[in-house]
Amino acid sequence: MLNKPRIAILMEFPSLLGGERSLLAVIGQLKQQYELFLFAPRTGPLADQIKSSGQNHISFNIRDEQGIRKSDEVLLGELLPLLSKVDCQIVHGNSVSMARFLGRHRERFPQTVTAHLRDIMKLSARAIQDISRLDRLIAVSKATAHSYQTQGVEFDKMQVIHNGIDVHSFLRGVPLNLHRELNLPGSVRFAATIGQIGLRKGHDILIEAIPQIANSHPDWHYLIVGERHSTKAESIAHVEKMLESLKESGNEDRVHWLGYRTDVANILEQAELLIHPARQEPFGRVLLEAAAMGKAIIATDVGGTGEMLVHRESAWFVPANDAQSLSDACNKLMSDSELRESLGRNARQRISKQFTIEKSAHELALLWQHFL
Repeated sequence: MLNKPRIAILMEFPSLLGGERSLLAVIGQLKQQYELFLFAPRTGPLADQIKSSGQNHISFNIRDEQGIRKSDEVLLGELLPLLSKVDCQIVHGNSVSMARFLGRHRERFPQTVTAHLRDIMKLSARAIQDISRLDRLIAVSKATAHSYQTQGVEFDKMQVIHNGIDVHSFLRGVPLNLHRELNLPGSVRFAATIGQIGLRKGHDILIEAIPQIANSHPDWHYLIVGERHSTKAESIAHVEKMLESLKESGNEDRVHWLGYRTDVANILEQAELLIHPARQEPFGRVLLEAAAMGKAIIATDVGGTGEMLVHRESAWFVPANDAQSLSDACNKLMSDSELRESLGRNARQRISKQFTIEKSAHELALLWQHFL
């Protein structure tokens, strides 16, 4: 295609978490239709992935070298000349904070401006007013859209586009011997919890439930994949409290904190169960990944999870903040390999039909084409 429309995508963080991975997967499907420019931090896991994928990378960082957010005027002074040079028709923000920044200064952008809302959060009236100034807001689930509509965003401003996944790329992970890596006997079985470590993800509920599971299933160990990004005192105390709780219960050797990993598919390959105890979840990518690999899933019935999976059919749902229900579900699935296999098989079939990366990319392309 000659003279392809040009789209600038503003990405806030240098990390490669669910939101970044989801968008990179989608734009990989759209590069034949659009000339895409990723405005992102110069270094970090995200920059490395952009480079390896051959996408256009424009260095743009909203924080200075000390990690302090730059003022809006400084950011505009850096961003506007870059956008003028790229000569794009659409500017797209990949986070709530990017949507707020673009909305605060909507009059400075002659292009169509859109943004993804990937988090469910309470915003101030001013923030709602700011994001409402954009041409279209993309929510990753109906639950996400509803949360902002109830706060005052007009219905017509919002469009739901579920995240998708390339199911075929998650057929099998690369061989990985976690037993050897963790110095464990081959008889140990793994349940994994994957995601950023913070209050929202509910790791503490799993830690509370483990003593109730341990006696019945001594051969199961727990893999916690992810890291704590927040430097707030409450976040640090949250992790310290979990570690102390494990020590007091005598289960600290059953829980393996693997930190940030780039081989999530390989870890899922060796896990027999994904436990996702989140207090809120707009539309968790790790659930898509586990489902694509045919893994049994225990998840809290919050946010957009019920749009993705079905209780007792393709996952086992429990209430949030309920360690007893979580331990009961773990005991049930750990005791029943046939149920695990059935849930995993049904999850993969459901994801393969309804949440493909092609579908997600097609819907985003239709939205942008409407404005072009």
